[in-house]
Amino acid sequence: MKYVFVPLGSAGDVNPLTWLAKLMQGRGHDVVVVAHAGMAGVPVQAGLRTVAVGSAADHDALVANPDLWHPDRAFNLLASTFADRAREVIPALRAEVAPGNTVLVAAAIAVGARIVAEADRLPLVTVQLQPSAFMSEADRPLLDPRLAFLEHLPRWAWRSVFFLIHKAIDAKLSGVNTVRAELGLREPVRGIMRDWWLSRERVLALFPEWYAPRRADWPPQTVLTRFPLYDGDAALDPAAEQFLAEGPPPLLFTPGSANMWARPFFEAAAGACERLGRRGMLVSGYSEHVPAALPPGVRRFDTLPFGRVFPRCAAVVHHGGVGTSAQGLAAGVPQLIMPMAHDQPDQAQRLKRLGVGDYLLPKNFQAPAVADRLEDLLSSKSVEAACLNAKALMAAQMPPDRVADILQSAFTPAAFTT
Repeated sequence: MKYVFVPLGSAGDVNPLTWLAKLMQGRGHDVVVVAHAGMAGVPVQAGLRTVAVGSAADHDALVANPDLWHPDRAFNLLASTFADRAREVIPALRAEVAPGNTVLVAAAIAVGARIVAEADRLPLVTVQLQPSAFMSEADRPLLDPRLAFLEHLPRWAWRSVFFLIHKAIDAKLSGVNTVRAELGLREPVRGIMRDWWLSRERVLALFPEWYAPRRADWPPQTVLTRFPLYDGDAALDPAAEQFLAEGPPPLLFTPGSANMWARPFFEAAAGACERLGRRGMLVSGYSEHVPAALPPGVRRFDTLPFGRVFPRCAAVVHHGGVGTSAQGLAAGVPQLIMPMAHDQPDQAQRLKRLGVGDYLLPKNFQAPAVADRLEDLLSSKSVEAACLNAKALMAAQMPPDRVADILQSAFTPAAFTT
C-alpha cells in the first residue's frame, strides 16, 4: 500500500510522523512525506521521499513572529495560516494518490489532508500528539494557567466553556470552509477543532494510556499507543560529548527549536546555573539570543539529540513541548517547564501531576526562582522516585512494531472496495 504522511509544525510536530513513516517504509510500503518547505529537511534526512510545499520564507516569517509564543495571540497567528497551508498541500496530495491503494496519515492540524480525504473519499488516519486536543470534560486541559481556577467547575459548566471555545475557534478558522468550498464541499462544517478535523475511521494517539487515560467523551475511533521518542537519530557532536565527559551531569535548558524569542529564558538559565554552582547546556540555534558572556561551565549548543543527552543530565528545563517532555520521561530526569502557549501549560500540569517536575510561568521565570525550583526538584526523594517510575514505564512502552500493526490495520486493501 501507499502511505502519504502529512506533518505540520516545528520539529516536535514533524518528528513523530517521520518516525511513523520510517516504520511503514521499513515494512516495504510505498511511503512519501508531504511537508512544508521550512521543515522538509527532517524527513529528507531520515531517508524518506519528501515533497516540499509552500515557502521556507513563510516558515521563517512565522518563527520570527513573537506572537507564536504569546498566550493570547499564538492561536490567532496559527489560525491565520490554516487556509494557506491547506491550499499548498492539496495539489501535492492529489498528485501522490494512487487510486484504490493510498492512505493519508496526517497531523490533525494539517487540515488540507482532511479536506482532500473528504472531497476525494480517501482513507485518512489522523495523528494526535497531545491529549489536550481532545478537550475532554473528564480531563480538563489547562489551556491557560491564568484560568486554572476553572478546573473545579462542574461538568455542565465545562460544556458551556467548551461550547464557547469551539464557537470562537470556528470563527477564527472560517477560511477552512472557504477552502472546502473550493473543492466542491459547499456545506460548511462546525466544530472544526472539536470533531471535524479528526478521521472518522482511525485516530492514532501518540501517547500512552498511563500518561493520559482514555476518557468516555473521546472519539471512539481513537487508539492510544506510545510516545515516538524520535529526534533524528543524529550522532552526538564531539564538542557536546567532550563537555558531558568533563564534569558532573549538567542542567540542560531548551525553549523549543523554533523559539527565536528566548533571551529572558537563557538569561535566567545562566543565572540559575551560576547560583547553583552547576554546569549548564543551553540549546538554541539562535546564538544572538543567548548572552554573550556565560558563567564558567555553561555553554551553548546549536542542537542536540535529546534522546542521547537527556539521560546524562541532572535536570531538563524546557517549554513543555510534548516531544521534549517525553524524552525527559524516558531519561528519568526532573523537568522544570516554562509554558508559554499552545499545549504547553497542559503538558506542564501533567508532568507535575506525575510528580516528575514543576513549572514556572514566564513572568516568574527569573534566575532566583529557577534556581530555587531546580534545587527543590533535585533534592526531592519523591521526585526521584517518580522519575524512576516514569523511566520504567517509558522503557515498557508499546513496541514500535505494534504501532505499525495498528496503523497498517486501519485500512486493508479490502476497505477500498467497500
